[in-house]
Amino acid sequence: QKQYWADFKMIWNSDFLTTRRGGLQLNVSENEIADMANKGGVRGVVSYLLKLGFTPTKIADSFAIASGGASMYRNRIATYKKQGFSQEESETLAFKDFQELTEEAQQSSRPDRISKQQASSTGRLFLAWANTPMQYGRLIKRSIQDLAAGRGDRNKNISKAIYYSSMQNFVFN
Repeated sequence: QKQYWADFKMIWNSDFLTTRRGGLQLNVSENEIADMANKGGVRGVVSYLLKLGFTPTKIADSFAIASGGASMYRNRIATYKKQGFSQEESETLAFKDFQELTEEAQQSSRPDRISKQQASSTGRLFLAWANTPMQYGRLIKRSIQDLAAGRGDRNKNISKAIYYSSMQNFVFN
């Protein structure tokens, strides 16, 4: 728990998530997060962050990314250390991997991460709430295309298609 919440705090306070929240900064300490987690688990942490007055959508987005990313980040550090990288190099590489995976799979307003439909004036108005399912649809489509064409790792393409068409879709919806 201690390491998980420390990683959560680091990711939450990173430039990456601060930028995603539109520049809204929140400097939370590990003790504050740990206290809220001990009192109410995930709900306690979410309640604490909401009490700080941020837009609920931005908080939920950052919370989802930081809570899922903390475990991935720590596991990736361990992988890189096993490959012979130093602690600092492992942390840098793990955060880069985390950031790339997040940009690929999460809602994005970056022009290079959304479709032409979403970028259009009409799309911005009508498709604002369909961003994530469309992102998942593109990931599923690309995995199936890569699988059919024999590109990339077969198991990775299959697992990505299954994950985004079932598990992630279920959780999001």
